[in-house]
Amino acid sequence: MKQLLIYDRPRQLNRAAHRGLRLVTAGTSHAFARGVNSVPVVAAEFARAGLEYPIVFAGQPGQEQPAVLLGLHGADNLFVDDAGQWAQDAYVPAFIRRYPFVLAEGDNGEDFTVCVDEGYAGFARDQGEPLFNDDGSDTELLAHALRFLSDFQAGLGETRAFTARLRALGLLETRTLHVQPAQGAPSTLDGFQVVSAERLAALKGKPLATLHASGDLGLVHAHLHSLHNVQRLSARLDRRRAAVAVN
Repeated sequence: MKQLLIYDRPRQLNRAAHRGLRLVTAGTSHAFARGVNSVPVVAAEFARAGLEYPIVFAGQPGQEQPAVLLGLHGADNLFVDDAGQWAQDAYVPAFIRRYPFVLAEGDNGEDFTVCVDEGYAGFARDQGEPLFNDDGSDTELLAHALRFLSDFQAGLGETRAFTARLRALGLLETRTLHVQPAQGAPSTLDGFQVVSAERLAALKGKPLATLHASGDLGLVHAHLHSLHNVQRLSARLDRRRAAVAVN
């Protein structure tokens, strides 16, 4: 079973073991993400990701975190085709873009270890860009990947704080979304939470002012607007089914 959603064989990055490892960046395939129908998203992505994907809050009660829905059924990403290509011009979430690198969080929540997915098909020994220079130092490719990991981790911390503030205000509620495909029976999506528009409208005084001053209100509205994208997912699924029927 895959760990961390898309990572088959994550292993701590090691300058000795991975000295000759190269990353083939040309014609990058997203086949590794074909089997996930949602991935975490950080607050800084809401404005862009919310234009295409529904943003919901997933996880155990009290531990919910934002995620974008990529499909309407388990193990089905509607944005990756049979060739492993992400839908043209569609925003690719940072969680996906950091692959095949990842920061593994220690039990104390403070220590992190840089890991790579040794199962990634884009790694090679005889082609691609190296991770390490001849003297063992980081190449620019690896340095950029590490900066991206650091920025993403910082974004996760800010997003957790944002979600905690929503919980403290009692704004999150369990929601079931109903989907009506062009053909076939309707389906439902559940197991997540969204911001209650009614509870948000009822906020007054200091709580509302604080929400606005912190920038959280803009994130909340981006989230609420993004929920309309459920129907766009349904339309995308209809087109895929129609294409399969024709072929």
